[in-house]
Amino acid sequence: MRIGYMTNGFGPLVGDGAGVTSVKDIRYLTMGNDEEILKSITEVGFRSIEVLEGNLTKYSNDLSVLKDMLQKYSAEMMSVCVGANFIYQDALEDEMYHMETVAKAAKEVGVTYIGICGGAIRGKGIQEEDYTLLGKGLDMAGHVFAEYGLKASYHPHLGSMAEAPEQIDKLFARTSIDICPDLAHLAAGGGDPLEIVKKYYDRISFVHLKDLDENGFAPLGTGSIDINGVLDFLKQKDYNGDYLVEVDGYAGDPVSACRTSYEFLKGKLI
Repeated sequence: MRIGYMTNGFGPLVGDGAGVTSVKDIRYLTMGNDEEILKSITEVGFRSIEVLEGNLTKYSNDLSVLKDMLQKYSAEMMSVCVGANFIYQDALEDEMYHMETVAKAAKEVGVTYIGICGGAIRGKGIQEEDYTLLGKGLDMAGHVFAEYGLKASYHPHLGSMAEAPEQIDKLFARTSIDICPDLAHLAAGGGDPLEIVKKYYDRISFVHLKDLDENGFAPLGTGSIDINGVLDFLKQKDYNGDYLVEVDGYAGDPVSACRTSYEFLKGKLI
């Protein structure tokens, strides 16, 4: 079992400007010094990380730079978050091209998991057929990543068409992809994280641990989510998969948030 930490809490989230006019170049990116962020996370005690796709593919021309950085801090890149719209059929080919670009780099770096976000909401709102389109797109992406030995899963996310519990159910009835449950996103979307984890336990790839308070996402143990209840259930089920801690969009100090979350997990997972 590994417990990783997501680097996106250490800088603002941006998109690659090329993606405005070129679908294949759409990507998320955390702004910041990648090595300084990695150093901060490993000094707290985490040895595995997740990054946004852009923080992987920016090194595609020379991945040895990234691999050397990870080796320097005795760390590994456990997972990568990638996003796409999936429902626009004319764009799907280029979105899959982008997925393969990520897959090639991820395989070389030794990544295990790909957490997929997305499912665009149209200007006229969500259409019922969009769930089928999203499901098919996710199956296609899952196949691309499987070709490179990577475990893909869908991460239900605020601002997507799979935010609320009933939306999540609609989607997962139409796709074979696994789920990456993010406790705070599930709660903020109106769901009970524990009940959703129970419902989809057999399809869990890995778990995102995140807390939620009145101001938004928060370090573990400082919000209202029953994280202990989820961990107890997973322990009862003999879950031996991996976890990823994430504290993005947090106004406080990112190093303190990382350390607080690490301390919360002592005696539980650490």
